[in-house]
Amino acid sequence: MKSTIKVLKGKFTENSYIKNVVVLMFGSGISQLIPFAISVVLSRLYTSEEFGVFTLFSSIVSFLAVISTMRYEVAIMLPKRNIEAFHLVVLSLIISLFVSVTVLISTLLFPISISELLSSQNIKPWLFLLGISVFLVGGVQTFTIWFNRRKKYKIISSTMVSQSATTATINTINGFSGLTSGGLIIGGISGQFIAFVNYARLFFKYYSRLFKYFSWQRLWNIAKEYSDYPKFSFPHRLVDMISITGLPLIIAFLFTEAILGWYGFMLRVLKAPLGILAASLGQVYFQQLSEQVAQRKSVKSLFRKTVLRIAVIILPFFIVILIWGPDIFAFVFSEKWRQAGVYAQYLTPWLLVSSITSPVSQTPLSLGYVKLNMIAGIIGNLLIVSIFIVFAKVFDNIESVFLIIGIVMPVFYLLLLLWYNAIINKYERDTKLKS
Repeated sequence: MKSTIKVLKGKFTENSYIKNVVVLMFGSGISQLIPFAISVVLSRLYTSEEFGVFTLFSSIVSFLAVISTMRYEVAIMLPKRNIEAFHLVVLSLIISLFVSVTVLISTLLFPISISELLSSQNIKPWLFLLGISVFLVGGVQTFTIWFNRRKKYKIISSTMVSQSATTATINTINGFSGLTSGGLIIGGISGQFIAFVNYARLFFKYYSRLFKYFSWQRLWNIAKEYSDYPKFSFPHRLVDMISITGLPLIIAFLFTEAILGWYGFMLRVLKAPLGILAASLGQVYFQQLSEQVAQRKSVKSLFRKTVLRIAVIILPFFIVILIWGPDIFAFVFSEKWRQAGVYAQYLTPWLLVSSITSPVSQTPLSLGYVKLNMIAGIIGNLLIVSIFIVFAKVFDNIESVFLIIGIVMPVFYLLLLLWYNAIINKYERDTKLKS
């Protein structure tokens, strides 16, 4: 059955929806399968402690990257006029540059205090790279949403592949050359740099004409018009980062860098297959949802098919890891990584349901539920951090903590999906939909 959906120009059929998803899926799939494949080599070149330092560094960058744009980049999809979206791109990059310079100066002035705060002396030599990485990540996020708005899915796909291939290559070279302590960090930043440069080059190549319309007054007006994003979406995303950044910090504080390394390596491996469709479907879904809501079109079918597609595809992987996780990790990555497979067994239910939820997580923002979305995010992240802190003290055993997280958190994400479906039904009832 085909459902025809009008967009800004012409008509948009489900076939073109699938085509866009396939283009992004190819790029996302290759970009995530590269680190998955190279992990077989890297697991023999780096220790769990070195992966622990890299996980800690990456977590801090992810947290600071949210601050670096104040979430203005999310709003790039929303304006009807490209010139307004262009000013949001410039605004996001300016804020990102300011935050990154602040981080760079702080790490240069207080490396000892920061490393002590993070409970890791091994990260101290690499702290100065935090500011650089934060700016690159913020820039890549901003450009990705711009090109998503412009439906340049091939550009997004090729850039993801270039970033992943560069990271894998530099990581491998560093590993064989003996530069293992910061080899993973340097590799990650190298990939970010390649992605940023490629995006910036193409942005100036195709859209440089927009600069003649730039004005500081318009930039200020745009910042005020979309101020709900730093007010509400920013705190929400900041809280979201608690589970991404907070858990590694808590693990580093309560346990050891080796345990943090097993946890980080497990996420690295599982995110490859689980993230192939999540990222691809999410970008296409957000772009089309924004268009259809702006034109008062039905979005129920888009939502349900997106959820169903990713659930059907990643479920077999979930079953395999749930049953044979430790043996698979030990066989593929060597026996020293068996413990990462044990963690994978416990956490896969959580990662599975969160991966199903991820592509449609922008639904509340597109339908105007910014405040409620922030509250839901706060509840979810406080829940997971509370579980971790409380049960880490009760059991003093990280496996028991992961087991409880793997049971409780899938229920929370299922409730989120039910809420998304409910607000879509309300939108359909309250809006005079166009055929």
